[in-house]
Amino acid sequence: MLLSIRPRYVERILAGDKTVELRRTKPLVDVGQPIAIYSTLPAGAIVATARVARVEQRAKQELWEARRRTLGVSKDEFNSYFAGRSHAVGVHLDLVAPLEAPVSLSQMRVLGVPNPPQQWMFLRSSDWGRRLNLAEPAAA
Repeated sequence: MLLSIRPRYVERILAGDKTVELRRTKPLVDVGQPIAIYSTLPAGAIVATARVARVEQRAKQELWEARRRTLGVSKDEFNSYFAGRSHAVGVHLDLVAPLEAPVSLSQMRVLGVPNPPQQWMFLRSSDWGRRLNLAEPAAA
């Protein structure tokens, strides 16, 4: 899974201050699924990897109250992002690791991603797994 995140939030994720990524819609992902973190422009590169620890969907106020210390956003940013929505989604991240060599937008295009997603997209190519050192979670 390729997850697009604004640079200021990527910095908070890498610093360990943000362990829950917010989304308006719930992605269909499994616990343990690998994630490639794309830092949007001006960085414009895949800069880290992580795993899905869990995904939770709650009424937005409930999610804020339960997770505000791990969201890496202010109450105003949270409310602005979820304006007009009754529910919020939190993708809990673990095993976050910066890449030694970020994958630039031009390199992404060579590997088959012409444009990074607004929210997320799935990466199925084995080239991605090798390039980012991602492995699918082991079958239970």
